[in-house]
Parts: sequence; structure tokens; C-alpha cells
Amino acid sequence: MKAKIPFIILVTALLFAACSKDSEVEDTGNEVEDPDADLTDEEYTNRWIYDQMRRIYLWNEELPASPDYTQNPENFFYNILYRYREVSGDRFSWIEKDMSKRPETNPDVTPGNAGATPGFSCIPMNYFPDTVESTFSSVGLFVTAVDKGSDAQAKGLKRGQIIYQVNGTSINYDNYGTILGNLTSCTLGVYNSQGEKEVLTPFSASAPKPSPVFISKVITSSGVKIGYLMYNAFERNSTDRSDSYEYDIELIQSIQNLKDQGITEFVLDLRYNFGGYLTSAMNLASALVPNRSTEKIFAKEQHNAYYADSLKKIYGEGVFNEYFLDKVYGTNVEIPRLNLSRLYVITTSYTASASELVIHGLKPYMDVHHTGLTTVGKDKASMTIKSDDKRVLWQLQPLISRLTDANDVGNYIYGLEPDYKISEWEEGYQTLVAYYTDDNGNRVDIQLPLLSPWKGGLYELGEPQEPLLAAAIAQITGVPRTKSLTKSLKSAAPANWVPKRVPQIKFPEKAITIVDR
Repeated sequence: MKAKIPFIILVTALLFAACSKDSEVEDTGNEVEDPDADLTDEEYTNRWIYDQMRRIYLWNEELPASPDYTQNPENFFYNILYRYREVSGDRFSWIEKDMSKRPETNPDVTPGNAGATPGFSCIPMNYFPDTVESTFSSVGLFVTAVDKGSDAQAKGLKRGQIIYQVNGTSINYDNYGTILGNLTSCTLGVYNSQGEKEVLTPFSASAPKPSPVFISKVITSSGVKIGYLMYNAFERNSTDRSDSYEYDIELIQSIQNLKDQGITEFVLDLRYNFGGYLTSAMNLASALVPNRSTEKIFAKEQHNAYYADSLKKIYGEGVFNEYFLDKVYGTNVEIPRLNLSRLYVITTSYTASASELVIHGLKPYMDVHHTGLTTVGKDKASMTIKSDDKRVLWQLQPLISRLTDANDVGNYIYGLEPDYKISEWEEGYQTLVAYYTDDNGNRVDIQLPLLSPWKGGLYELGEPQEPLLAAAIAQITGVPRTKSLTKSLKSAAPANWVPKRVPQIKFPEKAITIVDR
């Protein structure tokens, strides 16, 4: 992996240079006509996009031969993707404005608001607000975690509450995506911990990027010392600097601290982890794998023939293998050895990408016991591509490789199935059966929260009674978990309930990515 990084950067630089026509014109002292002078900015950008995709895109041979370069760049990009949104195609490549070239329009670089975050995490979800006779569903932002010390916490926001209104605007199916991306500072209307509507005092934004190590603690149950780590993103640092690994170091130090306390079992909670850097996944897996050796393969990558040939010519066949590490990538910090024979992992339907790779990549080396729900199913890596050309105001994140384990086993596009299935939503809320129709016209049955009667919402993370963690602990100790008496209502619809069709809720796809660097 270390050898490949410079080449990826070099290749990307060459791709950018390929768009500069000046380098292709012989300097004769005479004025030479620019062949791109008559192109509109959109046509110019789209030709740049196509050129990058032709070289590095996983399905480069499936790109249309004669695309329409007159489209808006965003539409152009998604229209050339291979079987876009299909499970067997490309569900995860994306494009966005390169805000570094337009800082005046980027709220994250506004003075006094340097990358501030809301101080809590939430997930958009359908729900029925009233009774079992409800005809129409609503959409809200379900609060999954609140950062300790944040202003949102001080103003009363709690895990399990449902945001139904932001700054006086009710959340609906048309605006939830926009609202989700603008939660920095605002007034929230929520269903509180008693299932009643309440408007919270306005809160202010928090510091940039809270640590992805959300909880790290030792839980002793039935005489067994269990290390519990809730890890929410494979992030290197708080600023996206390429030479900073503060969060990677914090992750490994937290694991070292758990080891120093004498743990003999380990629960890794990835329920809200959408992914991130491949090197961060390598760090985590290296701490967990038994009998670690830097000669052992953690994962393999499969690129398109053109890109693979370029890599192989310079670095050889080994460039496609990612190995376990003894030190945190990019640093001299030693990675501890936990000497575990088995691992317990918690996932939900929001667990994706690098999280899935850690689970899948460790299975050839140890018993991985999987609790929760089926994961997203992203078995591919992507890369950020930018241009130095001032006319190109977009950046790309295309899929560039397939990922497998050391035994060449991959293709988990339908997600990783748990050994022990359990839903925190069904444990925390009374639920009703509903369904939506996916992009391919298939019916997908789901359980949606019903806010009346109220069961109490989600349990506190990291507490031994929290259902998913309790299920993992029960598997470790062999002692059945005890359900809370206040939340023991069985999730079931009445006999005459007819499942309602609801609009499909989608989380932003750009949140789900392994970055191949």
C-alpha cells in the first residue's frame, strides 16, 4: 500500500496534465489556436470528466462511445455511469462542486464557521406519527448520537428523539435531503423522550469533526472483561490534511488502553460507520487480527485493465495487495496485538464500505460473530479526482476497484448477513410493516416506527442493556440478555393492518465510500 500511494498521486497528476493542451503544442514562436477555445465551460468540463473515467473508472470499457457533452456536468457524470443505481452496477460513484475553487460559496470556509458540525448525528427515516390507523407516513431525522459537550446536548437533544421541524419548517419527502445538509445551527422541533412534540432552544454549531472513536470502554459481565469500541468513521484527522493521522493514532491508542486493562473479548460497534480511508481500515484490522504478520494479506484490489497494467508495470503484481501493518500507516506508532481468537461485530443497514471490508477481510483469520442487520454491500473502492484547471469546477469520486479478502473472495454486493439478527429500531419503537419500491421496481418490506404508543426510543449507546450490545455480550458470556420491562411491547401490527407504500428514503451516497489512498 505504501508503494502504491505516490503512483496514484502521479497518475492523477498526469490525468490532469492530459487536459492541458498547451503541453501538446510545439512552441514555434507563432500564436497557436487553442482547440478548446470554442467549447463551453460545460463541454470542456464534461470532456475532462470523460477522460478521467476512461482511464481509471472500474467499468471504463462500458462508458458510452459518443456521450452528449452539452449536458450539465452533474447530469453528464451520472448518465455515463455503468448501470447507475443497480445493485450489480454502480451505486456509489458521485460528483460534486470543487468548493476549494469557490470559497465564497462554501459555508465551511466562512470566517467563524471553520467546518463546524451540528454536534449530533441523525438518519432520515419514514415513520407513522399517530395511530395504527395511520394512512400516510412522515419523514423525520432520527437522532442516533449526540456529541458530549456539544451545544446541542446542552439544549436538550437526546439520542432517540425524532426531528420533525427545523427553523420552523416541517421536514417532508421533498426537503429532507437539503435540511440534512444544513444542520449547523438552528432551532429544532422534536418528538421528545416521552413521544411528545417539543421545540428546543436554538443551538450553536460545534467544533469540526468529532473524533470517530465515539466510545471506548471495558465492560465486565459474568466475570469476563470485554473491550467495547464504537467507531463511527474511518477518518484520519479533523482537517483532511494528507500528512496528519491524529484520529488513526487515537484509534490505536484507545485499543492499546483496552488491552492494558486486561480484556479477553472484543466488541466492535460499526452500526453507523459509512466507511472512509482504506489505510484506516488496515490500521484497525491489524490490531484485531491474531498472529499478525506484515506478510499476510488483508485485502486485494482489482482495477480495470488499463489502470492495472499501469500499476503493474511500475510496482509489480504485489501492488494489488494490502497487507496488515505493525505501525499506524504514515507514522511510527506501534499497533498493539490483542491476541484474540474471535471478534464480535455490531452492524446495521447503515454499515458500509471500509466497515464491511474490516469484517470481510478478518474472516479468513478468525471467527467473526456478526450481530445486528445486513450491511449496505459496498465491496469497491473509490478515489478523489480533482483538476488544477480553473475551468473545471467539479471533483469526482468514481469507483476504481473491486475488493476481496486474502482468498480472492468478494462480491458481497447484497451486504454482509448477521449471524444474530436484531434491530435497534424494533427494540426501541413500536413498529408497523410498510414497503417501498426500489429503483428497479422491486418491493422492499420494512418495519417503520409508530410514535403512538411510545416505547421509549433508542437506548443509550455503550450501556450493557442497549439491545445490540446486550446481544453481543450474551453471545460472549452465554447468559441470555434481559429486556427492559419499560420497552417490552411486541412490535406487531393489528390483524387488519394493510402495509402502506411509502417513499424510499435515501442517505447521501457520498457518505458511503472507501477512499483508496
